[in-house]
Amino acid sequence: MNILLLSTGGGGGNILRSVKTLFHRDVAITGKTDEDYAKRLKAAVTTRFLDTNEFSLADIPTDERVIIGTRTTHGLGARHNPEVAREALEESRSEVAALMAQHLVIVLIGTGGKGTGAGTLFPLAQMARQQKKLVVPIFVRPSFERHEVDKRRYDHALKVAGQFESAGIRFVEILNDRGYDDSAPKPQGAVWEAMNRPIARGLRGLIHVLWDLSQVDPSDLSALFAGNGRLRIGFGEMTPHNPAEPTTEQVEEAVRQCWHNPYYAFSKPAGTSLVCIQGDWSNIADAKIKSRLAAWAMSEDDNLYNPLYTRTDRSPHPWGVTALFSEYTGVHPPLSIDWGFERIPPPDLRQDVEIIERVEEPAPTSSLESVPIGALQDTCPEEEAPLAFSSFREFALAVNRSDPAALTLAGDAAAPRFSVDGSDVMKLLGTMWFRSVVQQLSREWRERILEAVLTNAAIPNHLVKIGKQSIHLNELNYDQLRTVRAQFHLPGAVRPLVELLVTVGRLWGPAAIERFSFAEPHDENEGMKSGGMLHAFRS
Repeated sequence: MNILLLSTGGGGGNILRSVKTLFHRDVAITGKTDEDYAKRLKAAVTTRFLDTNEFSLADIPTDERVIIGTRTTHGLGARHNPEVAREALEESRSEVAALMAQHLVIVLIGTGGKGTGAGTLFPLAQMARQQKKLVVPIFVRPSFERHEVDKRRYDHALKVAGQFESAGIRFVEILNDRGYDDSAPKPQGAVWEAMNRPIARGLRGLIHVLWDLSQVDPSDLSALFAGNGRLRIGFGEMTPHNPAEPTTEQVEEAVRQCWHNPYYAFSKPAGTSLVCIQGDWSNIADAKIKSRLAAWAMSEDDNLYNPLYTRTDRSPHPWGVTALFSEYTGVHPPLSIDWGFERIPPPDLRQDVEIIERVEEPAPTSSLESVPIGALQDTCPEEEAPLAFSSFREFALAVNRSDPAALTLAGDAAAPRFSVDGSDVMKLLGTMWFRSVVQQLSREWRERILEAVLTNAAIPNHLVKIGKQSIHLNELNYDQLRTVRAQFHLPGAVRPLVELLVTVGRLWGPAAIERFSFAEPHDENEGMKSGGMLHAFRS
């Protein structure tokens, strides 16, 4: 994957300088152990600094400068006027479009404080979308309350954010207002560095994933960036001083750093998100990272968090966890992105019809328009039509990627042609992505899969120790089960049962827990009729 890191204006250029420094450091470190990998990584990433003012790029190598609108601005800048910047971009549209055409992923970085960034960031994102590129716009909103800009420029910055929302282009929005702290004032340069560092470190982690599509399914990325709403990048460092596993405290602190960032405009629950784990440790440590991040991301009243996990074993220090969170703004069809893969041409429908006619001979004609409708229907009886989905799991996966046929079936009350097996549902309930699928199902579908779980589940009625008390599972209500899960140590045979009950209570309501059948445990390791049914909950 070829990635273009493109800044626009002076503020965006300053952020890109930080990203470029970190990336070159990574390439140099990687080259000491794997020179070939480092060369391929370096070749996959291109940095370009776009501006209307050629003097602001004096410290940038000539081949990385993109000066736009020389006839409009004479290379002297947009005079803090976004409209002038937009005109300059229009003058140089063909050159910028040609640059974008060479890359599959476009990361745009700009600020709304002056003219060039505010006037060109959204048009640049539109250009990338028109070319069916995966675009990640990063926009810094200036502070009006702290007098960074006047009201007119601040209103234009708000307009830029509104343009992204209206166009359905997800973007990262940074709020300069949140960099001011009256209780601990700092020099302006230190504040900007504190705000730029998380962006640079987060982009660094994403680069290691996006340049190599073997790390993540392209269809997942098409769904991640679909729809409107904000994105938020996070990074938490976690580099043990020796090859040993990170401690629980190190995991907790890294996840906290990754999740919490006060500078981002991000007000809705986290939906589909990309989590990149960087570090040479075991799957036990990975599981701790995933579970703690899920605890931060999932609110009490919804279950919309749907993480996509990747691993970047070759990334150099600092290790840690990088995440790209998206706001949940509903269910959106995946983006149409040209990944550059070779596609099989569509079949010749006229040729297919001619073949049918030669075999079946329903009519003496040879064109699609003149074949009687009834004749074609007779060649494919309804009872012999192929099923759209052969299993419940296949159907659930299709709903998760917003397949139109699956979404239509998900809203239908009619029984499906495939069976809904309780053991399959149990395994799916242990995954994050399926819990968001349940939210999209009709009332009839939700009752159907709950019945499948209840029919197949026979929960051992274990005793649970809460302090000095011992209470059976069937005596605990939904709120008590949540408290037990969060605050008390549970044996290995009990924890997945509690996780299952809490998940069902969250998705179907607390009353659904009362519908379970509880059985006397014959073995402390007993979990379900099928031993593997709760495997997904054992983390």
